[in-house]
Amino acid sequence: MKNLIKSGILILVIMFAFNLNVKAEEIKFESGQFKDMLAKAKSENKVLMIDFFTDWCKWCVELDKKVYTDKEVAEFANTKQINWKVDAEKGEGIDLAKRYAVNGYPTIVFVDGNGDEVDRIVGYIPAKDFLKKIKLFTAGTDTYGVITKTLKKNPDDVKANYLMGERIMNNEGDNKKAAPYFKKVMDKDPDNKLGYKEGVLLYQAIGSGDAGNIKKFIEDYPDSPKLKNAYIAIAEKYLQDNVDYGTAKMYYDKAFEKFGKSDEELNTSYIQYLLTFMNGLTKSDKEEDWKKGIDLSNECIDFAKGSVNEGSAYYMQAMFYFNLKDKDNANISIDKAMQVRDAKAFKDLKEKINN
Repeated sequence: MKNLIKSGILILVIMFAFNLNVKAEEIKFESGQFKDMLAKAKSENKVLMIDFFTDWCKWCVELDKKVYTDKEVAEFANTKQINWKVDAEKGEGIDLAKRYAVNGYPTIVFVDGNGDEVDRIVGYIPAKDFLKKIKLFTAGTDTYGVITKTLKKNPDDVKANYLMGERIMNNEGDNKKAAPYFKKVMDKDPDNKLGYKEGVLLYQAIGSGDAGNIKKFIEDYPDSPKLKNAYIAIAEKYLQDNVDYGTAKMYYDKAFEKFGKSDEELNTSYIQYLLTFMNGLTKSDKEEDWKKGIDLSNECIDFAKGSVNEGSAYYMQAMFYFNLKDKDNANISIDKAMQVRDAKAFKDLKEKINN
């Protein structure tokens, strides 16, 4: 009997330790009002991270699943900053989203104890890149505020001009607004002593809207540290502008050959390619397209394992099986989709399959 009691206590201790470990590897988000978060940030002299999300935002779920549960991200965020989530379409989140000009989701805004913006992250980025950014933000290094002050003091500062142009392109995608900063970089450092030339040229190529300019960058700088970004940019360009799946796939294959299939940024872009391709095929009335869609969905599922996009791939796979009048496999696929994410579209398709 004593041995059973000891065993039970040991199991409880292990379970408790395990639960502590799980919690330690997730970002702890505070509960309360915005004013309470500011007061806490000010009293602890920390940056406040505000995660603006919505109920329908797929990439917000992806942040929760893959970034906020990353051990290194969680350890740093829980120690060095105050973390808070707010629904941008409910309660005080509506006014806060307007105050900080939040236009897309997810948007993560970092503010000081007075509520003044330090910087922001727009959209989903992998955990390793997220960690780099929050370390810079909490240290007050190369933040929007610092860059702005530097340029006010010295408008010709090459690094500050590059960082401002980069920030505008990444957060706003506004080539015209970024162009003067990139021009200043090229004018003030024509010999590329500070090493920003390739970055500028790639952003200029992307901003030009001409896939040929991105292709030229790839040809001229085959060993550039920006090469992966160039491959992603040109593949996405062919996909978005020309719906040219074949050419886009060619560039993805070249990127995979050079960088492998474990790079999350490259994988995420390729998954979107597959989902876009499949979405087009769902609108077809040809059996051969539905069968091709099933093949693409299986590939997408392999790439998207553990991601919210896995649910989207299973959802489209269920649609293809349904079109082929394969009710059993359609049910299997939609059930798997619903295990990944409880989306209304998934439930609606489940009902449609079984009516």
